[in-house]
Amino acid sequence: MNASAVCTVNYVDHVGIAVRDIQAALELFQRVFAVPPAPVEELPDQGVRATLIQVGQTRLELLEPLAESTSVGRFIERRGEGLHHLALNVADLEGKLKALEGLGFRLVDKEPREGLSGLIAFIHPQSVFGVLTELVESRH
Repeated sequence: MNASAVCTVNYVDHVGIAVRDIQAALELFQRVFAVPPAPVEELPDQGVRATLIQVGQTRLELLEPLAESTSVGRFIERRGEGLHHLALNVADLEGKLKALEGLGFRLVDKEPREGLSGLIAFIHPQSVFGVLTELVESRH
């Protein structure tokens, strides 16, 4: 397989966790795991309030739905709070999406879009063993 037909990953960027109340979740992580304070941003285009917190060497993205009708709102209704997605850091996100599409992967996003961590795009869980997978190209 040639290099353009693979999606090489730099590192795990973060793990997304769907929560009903982002302030309560943030307070728990601060109180129990000594996580530093982090700003909460509203991302209307994604239907969430979100924050990235540093937990040791890993970042967690806490996601609170803005409404039950959003994708995170529906996720919580069906499955409850919990692990929502795995985010992998990549270079050349647009090229990675083309490579994955060429390999037959089902993409939620065919084009990169702006996210909390930089440019982002999601791969449908059916293509990655049931795991919603986000690709992230960091801002430089």
